Amino acid sequence: MIKWETRPVEVANLLNPAFCGMVLREFIASYQGEGKQGISYELAFLILPILLHKDTREKFPTSTRKHMHVWIQENPEIRIGFSQRTKELVSFTKESLTFLLLRNYIFWDETGKLNSTKKRYKASFSNQSQEFQQYTKEYLGKARLAGKWFARSGSNLTIYTMWGIRP
Repeated sequence: MIKWETRPVEVANLLNPAFCGMVLREFIASYQGEGKQGISYELAFLILPILLHKDTREKFPTSTRKHMHVWIQENPEIRIGFSQRTKELVSFTKESLTFLLLRNYIFWDETGKLNSTKKRYKASFSNQSQEFQQYTKEYLGKARLAGKWFARSGSNLTIYTMWGIRP
C-alpha cells in the first residue's frame, strides 16, 4: 500500500477507505436484505472494480429484474479488463474492509461471512457540493442494487464465472 501522503490526489479522493467502505457496506447490507446471511470474503473484491469503472457503472441496470448473466451477455465489453481492474483494487478493498471492521460497521460471523452492523455510518456531505452529493448517492444506489443482484445470482463460483475470473 502506498503511504497516504504520497498518493495522487485523484487516488486519495476516489479510493479512500471511508468512501470505498461506504460503498462496500451498502453492498453488504443490501445483500443481507435479501435474506442472505452475509457475503463471503471473495465477493467483497468484485464490487469496487464494477462500480468504480465508469463504463460499467454507466451501463449498470436500474433494477434487478434483468438477471446478471443476461445483462453481462448483452454488455460483453464490461468484462474487458475486469480481471486486471480487480487485481489493481485488491489492496484498496482490503484497506476499506479493515476501515469498516475497525469501526464496527461490519463484522465476521461464526461462518466466516461479512455482515453489516446496525451502526449508522456517520458521513456528512452537507458541506460538500451538490455535484459531489449526487455523485455519492449514485454510487450508494448502485451498491444497493448490486447487493440485491448478487444475492439473487447464485453461488460465488457462478458469479465469478459470469464475470470471467476465478476466485
